[in-house]
Amino acid sequence: MSKNYADIYNSVNVSIALEQRFYIKEETTRGSLILPTNTDFFFTLAGGALSMTQPQESSTHRSGRHHTSVIRKKKETSWTLPTYFNIDTTLGAASVAEIDPALRVLWKSLMGKEDTTLGLKYTPTVPSTSFSLYECGDRVAKQSALAFVQQATVNLPGDGEANCEWSGNAKDIIYVGIGKSITNNTANTVTLVAGDGSQFLKAVGGKVMIIKSNGTSRSTDTPNPTARTVVSIVGDVVTLDGAVLADADGSGIGTPIYLVYYETVAPTAIDNPITGLTGSISVASIGSICARSMTLTLGNEHELVNYCYGSDHLDDYVPGSRFTAAISLDVNLDKNVFKLFNQLQDFQSQVLEVKLGDAAGRHLDIDIPRAIFETPEIPVPETGSIPISFSGTAYQTALDAEDEISVHFK
Repeated sequence: MSKNYADIYNSVNVSIALEQRFYIKEETTRGSLILPTNTDFFFTLAGGALSMTQPQESSTHRSGRHHTSVIRKKKETSWTLPTYFNIDTTLGAASVAEIDPALRVLWKSLMGKEDTTLGLKYTPTVPSTSFSLYECGDRVAKQSALAFVQQATVNLPGDGEANCEWSGNAKDIIYVGIGKSITNNTANTVTLVAGDGSQFLKAVGGKVMIIKSNGTSRSTDTPNPTARTVVSIVGDVVTLDGAVLADADGSGIGTPIYLVYYETVAPTAIDNPITGLTGSISVASIGSICARSMTLTLGNEHELVNYCYGSDHLDDYVPGSRFTAAISLDVNLDKNVFKLFNQLQDFQSQVLEVKLGDAAGRHLDIDIPRAIFETPEIPVPETGSIPISFSGTAYQTALDAEDEISVHFK
């Protein structure tokens, strides 16, 4: 275990963003937290966050000029996760190990269907995947169940790194901190030092583990990869589920125990960003093109079930809107692009193919068999090349074909 939770607890430093780690695990019971393992970790870029707000406003009760009480609204939980395309190019053949398990869950939640026949292929159908999302920092962790993808933006710049910006919603956020105990804890309660109960004030339902005095070794009450669930908090006494505690004695001189948020021992993930220096973008009618950039915006716009009486948080989602695949393609005007321009004026649909990585090895292949573009403007800048931006939408090729776009790691 790389973290020393005793050192973190005793440190006078404020919490720092660079300690942030994310884990994703597909849920077996919809809306119930499931524990991630080492391989459910994945690399993210700066800007990722799991966020919750609960708006409140002054009540309209009147007592002269003064405010007297507040009305709280429903909790609103959202998340964003920017990632590179990490592909294991060392594999000899296409397999389900092409990308991290956490990213497989994200693609399933976005697209709906995963085909493992040859590598990993994702196509749009009605998605039903939910997952537990963990954001582990240093002094606090956020744990959220019933997370799902609302939108993913695939960015393929000609002069930068290919990346994907994921975003969505979730049921709620459970905030879990770190507390110290100098008591011989028995039964199912951990008595923390005065004031540390506030580290778990909103942690009912959260996953925790018990750490020995050295700050790194896990207690036999929560052996790797298990955790306890917080049942209740009364003052500085935290009640846990599971068997009676047998290894939570913090009463010895200099040998406290620590109650901390759950995290895996040795997170591991693919660290091989495929950045777009190798790849191609082609339009079937004109062949391979020199693209300045291409952006694909894939969206679900699920209906949020946040209207249930008696509940203060999101309860579920309904695939209530159409799946959309918007395309933005920026190129320079040349004879082939002008040919494409005229085809669009003739209302001809287009076939697009994107390859990210070496086509002879492990790579990503995105296919759009029927793209319909609007006719763009042809600007005339004062100097230099003439850039044109094509904007369009992917459509299925036939009724119930569900083939607007396919994302294939192979």
